[in-house]
Amino acid sequence: MAVEMQHVRNASLALAVLATLAACAISAPPDRAELSKQALAQTQLPPTWKFAKTPGEFDAEALGFSLPPELTALIREAQANNLDLRLAATRVEQSRSAVTIAGATLLPTVGIGGQAGQSAIPTASVAVNGLALVANWEIDVWGKTRLNQASAREQSLAAELDTLYIRQSISAAVVKAWLTASELSRQMQLMQEIIALSEKQVALIQVGQKVGRDTQQDVVTNQLAVKANRSQLLQIEQALNSAKRAFEVLIGRYPAAEIAVASELPLEPKPIATGLPSDLAERRPDMKAAESRFRAAFYNVEAARKAKLPSISLVAGLSVVDENLLALQQGLSNPVTAISGRLLMPLFTAGALDAQVEIKTAQQQEATIQYARTLLNAVNEIEGALYADQMLAARYALEMSQFTDQESIVEFQRVQVKVGKGNMYQLQQQQLNLTARKLNLLRLQNERLIQRVNLHLALGGIYKV
Repeated sequence: MAVEMQHVRNASLALAVLATLAACAISAPPDRAELSKQALAQTQLPPTWKFAKTPGEFDAEALGFSLPPELTALIREAQANNLDLRLAATRVEQSRSAVTIAGATLLPTVGIGGQAGQSAIPTASVAVNGLALVANWEIDVWGKTRLNQASAREQSLAAELDTLYIRQSISAAVVKAWLTASELSRQMQLMQEIIALSEKQVALIQVGQKVGRDTQQDVVTNQLAVKANRSQLLQIEQALNSAKRAFEVLIGRYPAAEIAVASELPLEPKPIATGLPSDLAERRPDMKAAESRFRAAFYNVEAARKAKLPSISLVAGLSVVDENLLALQQGLSNPVTAISGRLLMPLFTAGALDAQVEIKTAQQQEATIQYARTLLNAVNEIEGALYADQMLAARYALEMSQFTDQESIVEFQRVQVKVGKGNMYQLQQQQLNLTARKLNLLRLQNERLIQRVNLHLALGGIYKV
C-alpha cells in the first residue's frame, strides 16, 4: 500500500512539474508599430494626408450624401444574398473549426478498446480477453500546440476581417451600381429631350426649304443629327440594360434588367473629415486582416522551431481482463490501472525540421510584404480619391459656371425671338447646347459621387443598414 501511495505521489509531482512547464508563456509577435517598421523601412507615413482639405476625426458612417430608403434595402439584400459573401462565410466556419483542431491536443484524448480470442502467437496459451479505457496526453511543454492554436486563431480572425471587408466593399459596390444606373436613366431622359429638339429643328428646316430659305442639304444635315442622337440613345439604353443586370447579379437577383433605379442623382456631396494616416490600420479590415496573417505566420515559425525539441506524453489506462490471465498473475485485481510516460527527441529527420523552419520563415517574410502592399495600396487609394475629389469639384464648378452662362444665352435668344431679331431654329440650337451641358453636369455629378464612395471605403467607412 505504501508503495502504491509513493507511485501516486511521484505521478502527481511529475504532473505538477509538467503542468508548470506547459503554462510557460509563448512568444509574442511584434506590435503594429514594429511590423510597419519592418514592412516599410523606407516609407514613412506623413502626419496628415497630403491632399486632405477637411481636418477632423473620420466618421465611418459619414458618406457626405444621403441614401434613399430603397437603396438601403438593396444593400441589405446584397449582404444577405451576394455569392462572394456567402463564400467568405464558409471560409470563416472552416477557420473556426481549424482553431478547434489546433487546440485539441492541449487536452488528453480518451478511447475505449477491447480484445477477444486466442493469441496469434503459437506459444501463447492464454486467452487475452477484456476492455480498456486509455487516455493519452502529449504535454505541451514548449508551447508548440499553443503556438499552432494561436496561429489558427489569427487565421480565423483574418477570415472574419476579410468577410467584413467584402461586406463593406459590396455595400459600396451597390451604391456605385445604383448611381451608375440612375445616371444612365437620367441620360436617357436628357437624350430624349435632345432628340425632340433636333426633330423640331428638322421641321423648321423643312418649312424653310419650302419657302426657299433653306436647301435640301440643310434638311439632310439636320436629319443626320437626329439619327446620330437616336443612335446615342440606343447606346445609352444598352448601357442601362447592362448596368441594371450587373446590379441585379450583385444583389443576388436574376439578371432581367427590371430593377428600379432613381431618375435623379443625390445632391452635391458634402466634405468629410478624413482623420489621420496613423489611424488607418485600426479602421480598414483588410489591413487588420494582413496584420493577423503576419501574426499567424510568426506563430508558425515559433512552432516549427519548437518541433525540434523533445515531446513528452503521458498514457493512462483502466482495463478489465479475463480471469484466465489473472490466474497467472497472483495478486492482481480487476480492474487493472497503469500510467506511463514517453519522451521522444528527434535526432535525425533528414533536414525536414530545418526545412520547415525555413519555409515558415519565408512565409512570415511573405506576410510582411503583403502587409506592406496592403498598406501602400490603402494610402494610395485614399490620396488618389482625395485628389480626384478636389479636381472633380473644381471641374464641376467650372461646368456649372458654363451651364449658367448657357442658360443666359438661351434667355437672350428667347428675347431676340420675341423682338423679331432671332428665329426659333437658333433658339432651339441654344436649348440643345444647354441640354448637352446638363449631360456634362450629370456625368461629373455622378463621377463625384462615385469618387466619394471610393474615398469613404478607402478610409474604412461602413454603411449602417
